[in-house]
Amino acid sequence: MRLFLVALALAAALKAAGVVVVYLDGTVDGTAASLVSAALAEAEGRGVPLLIVLDTYGGFLQPTDQIVDAILRARVEVYAYVPRGGKAMSAGAFIAIAADRLYMDPTGEIGAAEPRPPDPKAVNYAEGRMRALAQRKWNDSRVDVAASFVRENRVLTGREAVALGLAEPPPPGGWEIVAEYKRDPLMRLLNALSDPTLVALLLLLGAVLIGYELLAAGFQGVGVVGAVLLVLALYLVGQLGIDWLVAALAIGGAALIAAEVVVGHGAFAASGLAMFALAVYLAAASQPYYQAGELAYLLAGLGALGAVAVAYLGYKVRKALRRRPSYYVEELRGARGVAKTAIGPGRPGVVYAKGEEWTAVSDEEVPPGAEVVIVDVEGLTVKVKKAG
Repeated sequence: MRLFLVALALAAALKAAGVVVVYLDGTVDGTAASLVSAALAEAEGRGVPLLIVLDTYGGFLQPTDQIVDAILRARVEVYAYVPRGGKAMSAGAFIAIAADRLYMDPTGEIGAAEPRPPDPKAVNYAEGRMRALAQRKWNDSRVDVAASFVRENRVLTGREAVALGLAEPPPPGGWEIVAEYKRDPLMRLLNALSDPTLVALLLLLGAVLIGYELLAAGFQGVGVVGAVLLVLALYLVGQLGIDWLVAALAIGGAALIAAEVVVGHGAFAASGLAMFALAVYLAAASQPYYQAGELAYLLAGLGALGAVAVAYLGYKVRKALRRRPSYYVEELRGARGVAKTAIGPGRPGVVYAKGEEWTAVSDEEVPPGAEVVIVDVEGLTVKVKKAG
């Protein structure tokens, strides 16, 4: 009876003080680490506990370590909560055990934290890490139970975890929430792309599209798309802690595939696909708490074949342009036209000349509607200057 009254008093105190809540659903990635950091800063500013609501199958090692380190350095108490039907699996189990207090609904689950593949060195490291986190709070058999999440890939329900003393039932009436942190639409997009195979695919497609633009037919806009994909992929590489060797292999494979725009005999494309396949394998193997799904591998394979198709198309375009009659260029050179868009140094645009629209570049500022003269032709791109 006395313990029950103490528990009620503690629950009332927690409710009165309030908590800052951060929701970690989906993959534990860079956006999760950023959310926890922002939520913890607000909790420390308010002087109230941080409550991490977990519903995850796991994620990436680097962001997980960042979250655990933030919990260990926190100047306020940090609670973890696995709600009804929720899960703190794999990397999520480390976050749950690192918290000062763990609350679980009876239907929640925790555990399954064995690294994949179960290399003995990785398993020993992960078990030691789990033991160290558990020993911050306990010095009894609960430490062995936490370690069994790694060594035996054990899973406990919330009811079992409470019975073993690893967790507590949520306080009656819940918590008084003073602030909430959830992923915004951009974070959800980045979370959806948080897959090593997809990151490698973004690197491949980005580099091949840039290569097509540079080697095939001049400025057509696909290089801009490629640059966006490449920047996004490099950002995710840093956020997820993917080995830079993976990025180098993916980009190297892309360079070989892009070289098919020039040579067209297929050997470079085959070598590039082999390098990309190695990059995908290493990207997946380097993440012990995230397993790429069959859909991701399928998309990576289709994307790689698409990159080869783009390179082959670039080769055919380049070949056709090289066979173009010289009089075609001579008819364009010196022709007059009208700027359809603004054109300037480093800012290609569009001009209308000889009955067609052309991608155009210029060394001077040309406003829309200005009359221009074509001074040179490079592939499908014309160089112009203002008439008169």
